[in-house]
Amino acid sequence: MPLIERYWLDDKSVPFGTLLRYLEKYYSPEVHYDNFEYLVSRARLADPADGDMATFKSELARVLRGDREGLHPQAIITAAEYDEWGSDEEFLAWLWGELYPGEEVPGGGL
Repeated sequence: MPLIERYWLDDKSVPFGTLLRYLEKYYSPEVHYDNFEYLVSRARLADPADGDMATFKSELARVLRGDREGLHPQAIITAAEYDEWGSDEEFLAWLWGELYPGEEVPGGGL
């Protein structure tokens, strides 16, 4: 599947922009091994003062519940460049489990 232009890097107000920027910054294979554990730590800390992390979690939950309004169909795979999962939903359900163990995957997960 061809990747798309990373429109969320230039326009911070796009739908699910925080989710896409975090996937690219913390999961993309180019930086994954350096940054993913930091994302896991931030998520599990659940610091109420970390507004960006709260936005990320909220946007992740919305997509898992099926709300993709304004989200390009290839945006998630382009941002994360995952290759071990067959769909965005499988990848995001796995990601939720890594970041928020013990919390049910929104939308039922896969």
